[in-house]
Amino acid sequence: MKRLILLSFAMLMAAGAAAQDPELSQRDRRKLEKQLRKEQMAEEARERAALIELMIEHRIFVLEADRLRDKRGTTINVPSNINFIASDSINGVIQVGSNSYIGLNGVGGVTVEGTIHNYKYSRNEKHRTYYLSYTLSSPVGVYDVRMSVFSDGRADATVTSNWPGQLNYIGYLVPPAKSRVYKGMSGY
Repeated sequence: MKRLILLSFAMLMAAGAAAQDPELSQRDRRKLEKQLRKEQMAEEARERAALIELMIEHRIFVLEADRLRDKRGTTINVPSNINFIASDSINGVIQVGSNSYIGLNGVGGVTVEGTIHNYKYSRNEKHRTYYLSYTLSSPVGVYDVRMSVFSDGRADATVTSNWPGQLNYIGYLVPPAKSRVYKGMSGY
């Protein structure tokens, strides 16, 4: 974060200096500003990738899903604050919700809380992606979670259980402190 602030400050100083320097043409000033913006974006991408890596290694994250897809491929847009998968390293939550009606959990769907077992992850250096999997054991069943996470934070998770079917959560991985999810009641 300090680097980002320093880089932004340097960009403003360079832009101000370029505006005062009569020898720099407007074209050169635009090139300089473009290069500084590019460096700033690259720094932000590096910081975001480092944060993603920490969340996955320490098993502390929230996947805020803005879309859900069933096993037939039907995709629907959903509110990300009530459709999520969360992990706090030991325990996990899987929730589906809807703004249209009140369900078992109070937010129009189902909330499952349980203990995380068999957490595994791997990293693909070439594509800068992570693959992780774990089992969530709860009083209402056992759920397998498989997730692909990209360095920009996009994530796609597949949840399966002993009931026939699967559900895909598509959205962004965020730290719990920045998450804006609302957890409903678990019905057990």
